[in-house]
Amino acid sequence: MNKLKSIILCSAAALLIAACVLNGCKKETTDLPLEPIALIKPDTTAVRLFPGDELPIEIEFTTDRPINWVKGMTDIDSVTGAYTATYPDTLFLLKLDTLDPRVNRYTWTGSYRVPDTLDPFDVVRFRISFEAGKSTFTTGQNYPAGIVGATKEFRIDVR
Repeated sequence: MNKLKSIILCSAAALLIAACVLNGCKKETTDLPLEPIALIKPDTTAVRLFPGDELPIEIEFTTDRPINWVKGMTDIDSVTGAYTATYPDTLFLLKLDTLDPRVNRYTWTGSYRVPDTLDPFDVVRFRISFEAGKSTFTTGQNYPAGIVGATKEFRIDVR
């Protein structure tokens, strides 16, 4: 009987130690994988709003090179059927190559008010983009040479 109790006690101790070791090996991280352009607000690429509503916008830009500029363009689609967006209106355009020190992460916060003149089923399209880096390599530069950029689109469907 003592031998059986010893085996059970040793097995339980071994399982407890194994659980502690496996739990201790877990890497705890709260950061999500970074994407070049992340929509924080709105958290989806399609939002439904009424004319006159205001949409808070928060966008995070991330890259491995210093950001040169960030840009947000808008286009109102009131055509039924096929439509090719041209993005004639500027929501924001910021040159970040004049900052000292240069940054590779930037967050833009603002808002957009849906025009009162829009009809139901119209669409407001947004194109967000940035450019970072430079084509030449200079002494002391701690990032790769070359220019990179990214674009992301989202829209407001008018009710």
